[in-house]
This record gives sequence, structure tokens and C-alpha cells, in this order.
Amino acid sequence: MLMFAAVPAIQGMQHTDVNETTIMGSQTGAMKSPGQILIDFDAQTAHGETGSLGVEWDGQYFWSTCRGLTTPPHKIFKWDISGNLLNTYNQPTQSSAWGMRDLAFDGTYLYAGSENGFWRIDPADGTTTLMFSNIAPMTLIRACEWVPSEGMFYTGSFSLGWYKFTPDGTTITPVTNPGLTGVYGMAYDDMNDTIWVFDQSPAVPNRCTFYEYDYHTGTLTGNQWLIPMLTGSTDQVAGGACFMTDCVSGKATLCGMSQGTPVDRIFVMELRDAVTNEPPATPGEPSGPDAGIIDGEYEFTASTTDPEGNDIYYWFEWGDGTNSDWVGPYASGAPVTVTHIWSAAGVYEITVKAKDEFDAESGVSPAHTITIVEGPILQIEGVTGGMLKVKATVKNTGGSTANNIAWTMTLTGGLVLLGKETTGNILALNAGDEREITSKAIIGFGKTVVKITAAVPESEASVEQNATILLFFIIIK
Repeated sequence: MLMFAAVPAIQGMQHTDVNETTIMGSQTGAMKSPGQILIDFDAQTAHGETGSLGVEWDGQYFWSTCRGLTTPPHKIFKWDISGNLLNTYNQPTQSSAWGMRDLAFDGTYLYAGSENGFWRIDPADGTTTLMFSNIAPMTLIRACEWVPSEGMFYTGSFSLGWYKFTPDGTTITPVTNPGLTGVYGMAYDDMNDTIWVFDQSPAVPNRCTFYEYDYHTGTLTGNQWLIPMLTGSTDQVAGGACFMTDCVSGKATLCGMSQGTPVDRIFVMELRDAVTNEPPATPGEPSGPDAGIIDGEYEFTASTTDPEGNDIYYWFEWGDGTNSDWVGPYASGAPVTVTHIWSAAGVYEITVKAKDEFDAESGVSPAHTITIVEGPILQIEGVTGGMLKVKATVKNTGGSTANNIAWTMTLTGGLVLLGKETTGNILALNAGDEREITSKAIIGFGKTVVKITAAVPESEASVEQNATILLFFIIIK
């Protein structure tokens, strides 16, 4: 556990770049108990200014912005994790009473905006570069955060419109404000892929609430945290914010600037355990048949493991433009078996990928190839009579072998003394081949109907012929 910095016994001044509207009554969602404050230090006494605004973490140091009331111009400060002031840098001259507000970090540079521009800050030496000066239609940039999945910054400002924009300002797009009116800081949560908004609510003396915002849908998730009064504070107002997983070992944390009395404070609050979630291992080639026929249903099996033992979902691509969608969940290491039917002949490559219950996806497996051909098609031709017998030819005009063809010859009508029904089986009939079938000895008198059928699961054929039995002789009409 990191030690809290001592609170100096001096009286600070509360600055006034805050929203005076009480908004807690308009908020919805369940209130959670606040997490433990792990770091809390005076961000005012060392530099003597009372206008601390933004805060950011660069993986090693804290950074803050501050309006230069006592010693102009406005300032940028660099702190170590224990709250020791390491460096002071002047902000670029600008026609702004407040200068830079909230800070953002893209993994290489810090960024900040104000009423009249957006700047990049080099953490190596504090030098600033103006990225763009025309921020319209944004009135000003207070809250600011980098969202790497979109390659854009998000910003909000009290109850003004929210926007996302590219680093060079060439694209500025409105986004949905879900009803917050005291927005001052934003922090991208790369574990949940959401944005925590630091808002000046609920009311004096404690206007410091984090709201979790789903930027994909433009709605609040219902998760929110009211920050407890920090060490020695009698009044505190939300400033800038950032999210971290590398500040306190094993913890995901929210950092914020408390614009407070008696002093402005930088704090770090435990949010959750910072468990690194790795995707499942890429599955091996799915197992299943190498060949099949049109409209046949075939099973394919795959499995993989998840490093954390999380449950797994699977997605099969069938090579015909369709997929299984996500199926599951299945325990890590447990096999999954799915079926598919192809409606056209062809050669298809079947692949599978996996994801865990937290949506971390694996790579795509090697392909399993299946060749789909037209199934067997049975036909019955050449029905003939003669002495004691009826004969016919069974043909396979399809694209694959017909196995275990069950056939019957049945005589209906007349006086059939012998040979009323004959059954048989053809073990295999290759595509394009034919086979003659013959009835048992038939004896009788009169007119009859000869019905011949041949069937396999994939195909069936039937034919009827009128006939006359003259004792030992059968005439087919």
C-alpha cells in the first residue's frame, strides 16, 4: 500500500471555474460504494497556485495543468508518485483566463485543450506543439481523453455538446451526452472499453462523481462512484481524470483532480483488480469428414483452452458465405461439435476461431477442406416380362455412390399364386453405373400391376407397369 502524503496546514482558495448547477437529481443508475483511496496528495502547496485543473498519468509520472493566478503564465506540472513536484513548464501564451484543462495520453504524448486550441505536450521535456487552433464547433475543450480503438479524442464540457475529434482537428463529430451537466474530466477504461466521466455532482460540498459511459451506445452503464472527501478537504469539485492499470500493482484505478478546499489534491481510487485477460489459444484445424453430398448434414468438432480458464465461445466459417455465429459457452478445453449442410457442390474450407467470455478473440484456425458433390440419384428403367420373371434396371445418375439400395417388386391385382413380392439389396452402385434386378418366379392368372421401388436415404425411385400373367408367362404392357 502506498502511503498518503501529509496534508499541509495552510488554507487554500477555491477557484471558480466550476459548474454551479446541482444535477444529482437528474441522474439515474445504482450508486455503488466508493473504492479505497490509494493515493492522495497535495497538488497545490508546492507551486503556490490555486487553479489546478487537469491530471494525467504517463506510466511513470503524474502531470497536471494549472492557471497561473499567482505567477503568470499558466503552468504544467510534473509529479512523482509520492506527490513530489519534479518540474514546472509554462503553457503557451493564449488568450484564455484558464488555459489548458483536462489532459490525455496516447502512450507517447500528452494532450490538452482550452477555449482556443488543442496542444500536444512532449513528456520528455514539456515542450508544447499546437495541433489546431480552430476548435469549432466545440465551444471549448474541458474534459479530454484519447480512445485508441477509434483513433480519436473525446471531449465534453459541463452541459455543452460532446464531441470526438482527430488529433489534427480535421474531423470533429458530435456524440451523445447522456444528460450530464457538470462534465470536467474523462478517462478511457481499456479493460471495459468505456469512458469514465468525472462530473461536478452531486452538490456542495462534494461535487465529485465518476459516471461510466458506453461511448458505443451513448448511454450511461449505471455504474457510478461518488468520491469520498479527501484528506482534510472541506469542499471538493471534479477536475480532470485518467484511468490506470500500471500505477498501483495489480489494480485498475481512477485518478482525478479534486479542485478543493483547503488545497487541490490528486487522488487515485481503486476500481477493480487489473487482471490481464488473454485471448484463448488459436484452435487447431476442426475435425470432420473430408467429403460429403449436397443436403447432407455433417458434424465438425473443435476445441481450445483459455489462459485464465474462462469459458469459451466458437465461431465456424463454412466456406460458403455462412457461419455458425458464436456458439457456447463451453468450459476451457471442452470440445464443441456443430453441424452444417451445404446446398451446392464445391470444395469448401472450414475454419474456426474462439473468444472468451470477456470478448478476447483468438486467431483463426487452419482450414479443414471438404468436397461436396451431388448425391446419388436413382432411376428405374427397362421393365420387362417373360417366362416366370420380371426384370428391371436400376441406374445411379447422381454424383456419388449409392450404398445399400433396398428394392422391391410387388404385384397387385389378378390371381398371383407365386412371386407376389420380391425384395433385394444392391450393396453399392457407383455414380453412372446400373444394375439389373430380377423377381422371383411368378405364377398366376389375370391382369396385375407391377410396382418396383429402389431407395437409399439420399434418393428414391418408383415405377408402375400394367401387366398380364398367363400362368408361367408375364406380359408387360
